[in-house]
Amino acid sequence: MKTKYNYLTALILLLFINCATKKELYKIDCVSLENEGYVRLKIVNLVKPLEYQIESASKDAIKSILYSGYTSTQCQTQKPILKQSTDIENFKKIESNFFSKNGVWKTFVRNASNEQNTTGFEVMISKDQLRKYLEEKQVIKSLNNGF
Repeated sequence: MKTKYNYLTALILLLFINCATKKELYKIDCVSLENEGYVRLKIVNLVKPLEYQIESASKDAIKSILYSGYTSTQCQTQKPILKQSTDIENFKKIESNFFSKNGVWKTFVRNASNEQNTTGFEVMISKDQLRKYLEEKQVIKSLNNGF
């Protein structure tokens, strides 16, 4: 009986923890590397696919480039732009303004379009311009730093 009580308590605790955390789960695939430093990503929301909007997809694509990087058979593995903990801390200072309704994030998005008959989107992000912006804002160090 005590074992059942412990399992029930653990289950209830897990439910509270899961309900309290923000769910962001999406799948990113690199479709192609484009000219002028653009990357074309396919992004699908796995939690609420029918409610997913193009603006959220574009932001999530940028977050993927910043925080996790991506890999696919079409593109080589791309490491995240924010590699160091100091880079992440520096970006957190500007993140709310960066991703605001009229934020600068929109300048790095091109040709975002809804794929026909799916809940996913293809988004083109200017990875080179994003990196340059972060270097200018001193969020990350320049690739030429130290040479």
